[in-house]
Amino acid sequence: MRAGCLVMLMLACRLWGAGGELELGRIFSDHMVLPMGREVPVWGRGEVGAGVEVRFGGVRVVGEVDGGGDWRVVLPAMGADGEGRELVISSGGERVVVEDVLVGRVWMCSGQSNMDFPLARAVGGRGGFGDAKEPGQIRLFNLTGVRTDGWVYGDAEFARLGGGECFEGEWRVADAAGAGSFSAIGWWFGCVMQERLGVPVGLVENAVGGSGTEAWLPMERLKGREDYVDLSGDGWLESERVSGWARGRAKLNLGGRLEVPHPFKPGYLFESGVRMFAGFPFDGVLWYQGETNAELADEEWNGWLMEDLVKGWREVLGVGELPFFMVQLPRIGGNDPLRAHWPSYRAAQAAVAARVPGVRLVVTEDLGWDSPDVHPPDKRPVAMRLAEVVMEAE
Repeated sequence: MRAGCLVMLMLACRLWGAGGELELGRIFSDHMVLPMGREVPVWGRGEVGAGVEVRFGGVRVVGEVDGGGDWRVVLPAMGADGEGRELVISSGGERVVVEDVLVGRVWMCSGQSNMDFPLARAVGGRGGFGDAKEPGQIRLFNLTGVRTDGWVYGDAEFARLGGGECFEGEWRVADAAGAGSFSAIGWWFGCVMQERLGVPVGLVENAVGGSGTEAWLPMERLKGREDYVDLSGDGWLESERVSGWARGRAKLNLGGRLEVPHPFKPGYLFESGVRMFAGFPFDGVLWYQGETNAELADEEWNGWLMEDLVKGWREVLGVGELPFFMVQLPRIGGNDPLRAHWPSYRAAQAAVAARVPGVRLVVTEDLGWDSPDVHPPDKRPVAMRLAEVVMEAE
């Protein structure tokens, strides 16, 4: 994308320019996929009072930068288009061109480490790029967050987290390297959907290893329920409502600098990795998360978190019927006491899917492996089941 320097604001995590420069929301960049069959908002920042013109595929829409420096126009619903076109935005004498834009289906792949598990490490993943019938019609937006494995952050990580710059990444045309580092589940799901539907597929991944559901809740939800009072302030690192493992890992990563927000902090991942997409009409969310929260033996509490996540995302993203496809926790081996409550968590997942419209449970309890490791490496069966459930919901 030919544009000015992009700066991410803390928490809101939207990319805007300074001094009235014409800028776009972060999702609008070269090689992206626009959703088909529905109106698509395009937004950004610019000079107050300046007119805005957006052109794409022979369509022209106009608007104006408001008093706060924001602008938003809406492209009409379009059919699928596998030919890369230019999205051209003009305002105040400036012009931004987003190149090689397709129109098709777009899903978000989110959750924790089993969604983030890369294709290159999965069973059969080394040749997994070859499973794409038309790889050029699959576009990947791999948002990589600050690592949460067992190490102490350095200055670069503290600067990213303190500035709200948790995630890095951009749209790419799928190639072997890009697919290899992308979610194995997301990749194989995308291959199936592209072949079956015969349209371009865009996949956005923002999963973060070890993250609890509470880290993905919008701040509006955290502040709107009295039960979340321990989660919405600075005392979350001592709250028994947060997994003891997650609190311990966060303290290790922060190395005593507890004033810096950690990716596991309630609300942080939504504010830094989801809110930036508000208004973008995703076709659905592929959600694989719960291993961390299943440590807590509270089925009702876990159900509240999941339900508030779904409802909160729908409210903020502005897609009232946004479909959620929730992957059930699979079977694993061993006798680790941290896994003792997985059956209860599966029951909470099933209950949420039963009572919240548009939430579908992808059953995987019969899948998994005999190791106590929570990362079964055979991801293709999970992806196939996700694709089947999504197709059934069409």
